[in-house]
Amino acid sequence: MRSRLLALVLCTSLSLLPRLGVAAPSGQSLEVFAKGSVSKNYLAADKWTLTVSVATGLAIVLIPQIRLEARYTSIGSLQNRLDIVSTNVTAILNDIKTQTTIYSLGLDISILSDKHAFQPFIYVGAGYIVTERSYYVRPDEATTATLETEPQRTGVSGNLGAGFRVHFARSAAIEIEAFAYGIDIHKPNPLVNLYGTAGIRLFF
Repeated sequence: MRSRLLALVLCTSLSLLPRLGVAAPSGQSLEVFAKGSVSKNYLAADKWTLTVSVATGLAIVLIPQIRLEARYTSIGSLQNRLDIVSTNVTAILNDIKTQTTIYSLGLDISILSDKHAFQPFIYVGAGYIVTERSYYVRPDEATTATLETEPQRTGVSGNLGAGFRVHFARSAAIEIEAFAYGIDIHKPNPLVNLYGTAGIRLFF
């Protein structure tokens, strides 16, 4: 299902080109990229969160410095423990797994011309987001934990990115990006998450 959705996004981006009257320029007009990150944050001496993010996709040069970019982004996190203590509820959550998948389409805009080896850029897009979460819950240390799975949540996300590329060959560049996605962007207080990634981009 997910691979079909990604293929649909790529095919849609390709089919839009002739309708927009866009002709691919001579030279390198197709780009493939992959990037990711791994981080581990300690909330306390015995509590931590591990996050792994991966982004890959295809970019088509519309005009010099502007690309139409289709992305597949996967962000997974694991929190080993969360203690819930309130006047009405006391519980321990373990192995809290959250998986977020974003299928997005947007514009990648280079700030400088392609003559520069150092290329700062911004990315603006929108996507379809799917979030899944599960965890083990128990009322106290002596009780056997039970697995709970939350209903799958879907929606529309607004996506922003900013970073730079450094060309180390004619057809390849190292890419560093800060990527943010927002959920419920039409509401007064949208939920925004920010990640940093590093990877490679190939030019064809």
